[in-house]
Amino acid sequence: MADPQTDLRDSEEFPIGYGDIQLTSSDRVIFHFQQWLLIYMSPVFKDMFMIGDAKESSNPPSVTLSEDSNTISMVLRFIDPMKDNPTLEFTILSHLLEAARKYQFGKIKDWVVSWLNGSDPAMEATATQFSTVQAIELLEVGTSFDVPRLSQLALRILIKAPAHELFVSKLAKSEMFEHLMKIRSKRIDRLQQLLKLVLCGGATPRRVRSGQFTIPDTIYIGICTAMVELMHAVGLEPSYACCMRNWSNHLNNIDYIDAIVHKKKVFQEDLQELEAELPVLP
Repeated sequence: MADPQTDLRDSEEFPIGYGDIQLTSSDRVIFHFQQWLLIYMSPVFKDMFMIGDAKESSNPPSVTLSEDSNTISMVLRFIDPMKDNPTLEFTILSHLLEAARKYQFGKIKDWVVSWLNGSDPAMEATATQFSTVQAIELLEVGTSFDVPRLSQLALRILIKAPAHELFVSKLAKSEMFEHLMKIRSKRIDRLQQLLKLVLCGGATPRRVRSGQFTIPDTIYIGICTAMVELMHAVGLEPSYACCMRNWSNHLNNIDYIDAIVHKKKVFQEDLQELEAELPVLP
């Protein structure tokens, strides 16, 4: 078994001599930091040092924290005026916001909200690539810490996720699930209306057949079949990827019709614009 004293290591960012107190992380990293700055930024740390939770018998005073070294490093780099703010990532938000709430670092939440509301292309790119599991976790973080933008980014993914990924998850037991089902139903309706406009000019296949469009019987049958298949697929997964996948499977035989080809391009643009929207919150 490792000696609890010998497996300790000093932080490279906050080494010996950087400050007059020691903060030890859960993974045994020691951060040397200025006591006055912690007291100034956090009423919780102020109480620790004033009431005596810190080990005053040690030199310098020491506090063992429950957070890991990555979280502590992010917090200290943010509040230290001599350090550049660290780069935020979605994977750290839960731990960072929990630490901010625990130690009452109010400015950290403001920093996170500012980052989410900003125009960081890396953040936007990442926010569109969440898996369903990741989106559910981020939705929990957004609701738990009252960060609306984070909840919206998560809902933007979940609104188009395959149905089977939603109903087998813990999301189905959350308060947000009912709201998600409502906005998802509206998304499905909008997609189905878009499909009708593309395939039938806003009409039903029967009106297409009756003379609004002049098309061969084989094409008419193909449109009817595609309509049924696409409507069913969208009901289960109201996403751009699902629509394009099923379009390729069922409508390749009518792609040579100029009107259909043009409307497909319009449909793609409308759908991409729709998916970029941030859903409303309850």
